[in-house]
Amino acid sequence: MHLATSIAIFQSCNITGVPKSTRCAILRDMAKVRKAEKRPPLNKTHKLKRQDWAKKYLKTDFSKVLWTDEMRVSLDGPDGWARGWIGKGQRAPVRLRRQQGGGGVLVWAGIIKDELVGPFRVEDGVKLNSQSYCQFLEGYCQFKQWHRKKSESFKKTMIFMQDNAPSHASKYSTAWLARKGLKEEKLMTWPPCSPDLNPIENLWSLIKCEIYKEGKQYTSLNSVWEAVVAAARNVDREQIKTLTESMDGRLLSVLAKKGGYIPAH
Repeated sequence: MHLATSIAIFQSCNITGVPKSTRCAILRDMAKVRKAEKRPPLNKTHKLKRQDWAKKYLKTDFSKVLWTDEMRVSLDGPDGWARGWIGKGQRAPVRLRRQQGGGGVLVWAGIIKDELVGPFRVEDGVKLNSQSYCQFLEGYCQFKQWHRKKSESFKKTMIFMQDNAPSHASKYSTAWLARKGLKEEKLMTWPPCSPDLNPIENLWSLIKCEIYKEGKQYTSLNSVWEAVVAAARNVDREQIKTLTESMDGRLLSVLAKKGGYIPAH
């Protein structure tokens, strides 16, 4: 009975008359309160493409893959992250109330093997389309400089991964990446509706848990960006390696699920 109330769970067991505090205390020993996860719907075509993707990359050396993505962080954090325990007799802290979360910062990063590339901040007010995305990789962030410093053998074997956002998958962006040598087998094809297959999503989760812990809010875009940078520094190489090494298991899981969503890693 996922997401059921405590009283509904007890009633299903024909147990009545138990106070809410007691019900919750009992349930804490065997369960956790969680919000439903939001995921894009998967149709038959999506599932087939996810299976084809898993079969194609089943024998890939994922230590050679640079997994990339963007994340937006707001001043107030995601909805529902401001809850937590407080002592009896104490009042909950006051939170600032702002429309639309007070704005936010768009962040780009990549992970490969045990290395974090970035994070890099997209210039405020810039909407990522094909041109601005390529300009960002070219000059606004240090991805180009990072790539240039790598050995020729690394460049020959590295695979660049990005999702199917319009700014990524357009003809303009594909042509720009091809001119940089990221084409054909060096540019990973990506199945639709598949954030669960990208290990960098787990990195974003680690960073958001850190910057918004205890209901933290921010008063400026620069302060939330500084928090992202500090949180990223605290993610050690072993944690990143664990994420990138999870890919073999993710592929096997998506095949076992016949293209369906896989458990969280």
